[in-house]
Amino acid sequence: MRIRLIVAGLIVGLGSFGGVTATAASTSTLATPYRESELTNLKNVKPVSGSKTVTLDLVLNTRNSAQLTKTAYAVNTSGNKQFKAYLTPKQFRQKFGQSTTTTKRLAKYFKSRKFKVTTFNDGLIMQIKGSTTAVNKTFATNLKTATYHGKKIQFSKKTPKLPSNVAKPIKAVVGITNLAKMSSLADTSSTSSDGPTSDGAPQNFLSQYNATNLAKGNDGKGQTIGIISFSKVNQNDITHFWSEEGVASSASRISVKTTGGMNIWGNVDPGNEETSLDVEQAGAIAPKAKIRVYTASLSDVGWLNAFATAFGENQASSLSLSWGLSEGVLQSLNKEHLLTPLYGSIMNTLLAQGAIQGISTFAASGDTGAYGEELDSQGNTNEGIYANFPANNPWVTATGGTTLPVSGTLANGIKVDIPKERTWGGDELFGAYFQDEGFFKKNSDLMDTLQSGSGGGISELYATPQYQKGVSGVNTYNARQYLTASGLPRENPSLITGTASGRNFPDVVADADPLTGYDEYTSADGWELTGGTSVVAPQFAAMAAVINSGRSKRMGLWNPQLYALAQTSQSPFTKLDSATNNGNLFYVGQPGKTYNQAAGLGTLDFDQLAKVFK
Repeated sequence: MRIRLIVAGLIVGLGSFGGVTATAASTSTLATPYRESELTNLKNVKPVSGSKTVTLDLVLNTRNSAQLTKTAYAVNTSGNKQFKAYLTPKQFRQKFGQSTTTTKRLAKYFKSRKFKVTTFNDGLIMQIKGSTTAVNKTFATNLKTATYHGKKIQFSKKTPKLPSNVAKPIKAVVGITNLAKMSSLADTSSTSSDGPTSDGAPQNFLSQYNATNLAKGNDGKGQTIGIISFSKVNQNDITHFWSEEGVASSASRISVKTTGGMNIWGNVDPGNEETSLDVEQAGAIAPKAKIRVYTASLSDVGWLNAFATAFGENQASSLSLSWGLSEGVLQSLNKEHLLTPLYGSIMNTLLAQGAIQGISTFAASGDTGAYGEELDSQGNTNEGIYANFPANNPWVTATGGTTLPVSGTLANGIKVDIPKERTWGGDELFGAYFQDEGFFKKNSDLMDTLQSGSGGGISELYATPQYQKGVSGVNTYNARQYLTASGLPRENPSLITGTASGRNFPDVVADADPLTGYDEYTSADGWELTGGTSVVAPQFAAMAAVINSGRSKRMGLWNPQLYALAQTSQSPFTKLDSATNNGNLFYVGQPGKTYNQAAGLGTLDFDQLAKVFK
């Protein structure tokens, strides 16, 4: 129903923004954390309790890093001699991770300093847990807490250090510093109902995108769908949903792996709605697939550990994520010296691991159109045109949203008619808004709907991936400024054209508009008809399981084949390329071109995809 924003103390370390590797320093300096002298308006500064348990991740340097990208492309590109030669986690570690000799040496060192140590089997991440006293003594830090522009932070004035022989294989230490800020990118509206609806049945996804017969023959049997989430799992809600929707409802289909991490102040989500939605949708579309939920605390350490665990287990052939972070926030934290710029690099390595192992990873593109958050020097939140992470990453398939044809009448008597499928964007209701502005302004849910839409744009963090190069529409764009600076609808915005360079997203789209959305059930709120691009991500992960259940080899990363197929007569795509009535509040279609940042390559005919995808 929503893609959520995470800002959490993220990474400290060495490197350059967006870089893939960092050179280990010959000194013992490990990282640049929050620097007290550069923080203004700090209040309530005090030491962290010496007995408090602190969870840190040691991110180790990648061996043969120059081969990482080449391998990820090679095993996922049809015609390459390495095509489908996926690596196991053990093989990945042998080629790219640190050796067991190195990690055992590090583990021995930190255990001797009273840390509990867990080494992930990729040989790239080690989690250590210890008291504040142990952290300060081992890393020569002085952990403190303070209030920074109304937000609780943890920081160390002193730079973390280790003996040079210990520090050498370590790229970054995660968790020393943190800035807590978590909110939804959008709060998409939901409509209550007394039970499952014919309009909201998950199976409608199958019929809308020509997957019904495909799903009957291949129902996900023998496959595991991974769901990464930072909220709780209520199995009773999920099985009730499945039962009422007429699909296999056994709780034995669901397993939960808690992957660790540490709660960051203000970043705790006590609910289970997001997880329920994701598992309900995935399990209904692939009714014989198992669902493996990877839960973590909503923090920098939790985020890394969830992915590292999922890829390390290698159980799931497809993986879904409905949480995200604005590139604007990353850039703001870097500019204000609140975050050193390794976040994108570390996650890039992890996500490449999934692609190299043949795991199809899907990430929701966002629910606020082309807009994302940024932080100013006072810690305030502003909006701008920003990509969303990790949908902007080249090793995931970014799932955006559409609106299906719908006709109806609002409570004020104004008719709304959407004659054909289009990119999901609040401008679909602008005509009704301009007929009765007062009605909309009295209804906060309707105003939120006007400001919601499918995430999409061009990344400034990641370069244009190989599979997008040369595709018409990539790195060129059409746009219309549908919203004013105050966030209100703009009447008849003119067409803007331009060029940029970076990873373009989304890749694919399907129905995500709450107006034409899907059933959801939680015991807290009952039955609702809901939407958001985070409905689409688990649906696509389920379709990967459906197709994989009829194959001996995993589909792997979809993108190289998707972009190649979209340019052939066998294309499984229906393009949404109109430059009118087809926008995500900024980007619109590019008529006649293969790609646009509002709708990606378009909607899929899954039966055709299964036939032509190698």
